[in-house]
Amino acid sequence: MPIELLKMEEQQEWLLSINQENIEKNTFPIQELLTQSLYYPSSGFDGDPVRHLSGNIKSFIYVDYGKSFEELDANLKSSGFRGYQIVAERIVKEQELAPNGWLIPNIELKDGNFSTCLMNRERFFCHWYIFELRGDMPYEHGPKRFSLLFICQDGIIAYKTLFNANSIVPLAIAIIQPGFGFGRNWTDFTVGDSLLYRTVSENKLGLPAILLSGGYGPKKWYKKPCWPAYTKFVQFLNKGANGNTGVWSL
Repeated sequence: MPIELLKMEEQQEWLLSINQENIEKNTFPIQELLTQSLYYPSSGFDGDPVRHLSGNIKSFIYVDYGKSFEELDANLKSSGFRGYQIVAERIVKEQELAPNGWLIPNIELKDGNFSTCLMNRERFFCHWYIFELRGDMPYEHGPKRFSLLFICQDGIIAYKTLFNANSIVPLAIAIIQPGFGFGRNWTDFTVGDSLLYRTVSENKLGLPAILLSGGYGPKKWYKKPCWPAYTKFVQFLNKGANGNTGVWSL
């Protein structure tokens, strides 16, 4: 169900015009993809934000350095998103995302062991998919189209390079079971003074309007937002019997 707080126009012309031929030859539309997007660092292959918010948001930016392209592509083309098919896709080059190079955040000793992140940066890839509602699905199932950009990169480096450097703020950010330590993330995204939060706060346009905060485990763990700047509760999104995701606004 669309979140009323995030009412948006149902269609976006730039998205509807994309096909397999022009996605490969046209300039990569970085501004369109970042604007009014949902940003999900340490995303894994969690489709919940798309499932719940594709009625509000049409561009999803997923970032995770722990996944390979082969895993991603197999996941999307076997399970994918119910009722949707891929109608266009292409490889995105580093130069298209970070023409001036990737921006490294200001790391403090308390933030963790950054060398873990550096080892995984060599695996970089980025792939862009356009999903379209299948013809046999009812209109009420979801939007006509949405975009998914998956980047194998550190979530903090990617945010600083994509959003801060381009003076854009995503509409929403998802901090859902991001992992830390044994979860293979080099730093903890969920604390109020985390490096991710500090980096997001550096953007001169401010914080994203919406925070998705949650994960697996007892639901009592996720009754409060992980970042204290988000003080207004909007609603909870179902994450099955073993988890909970709250939606919060500033």
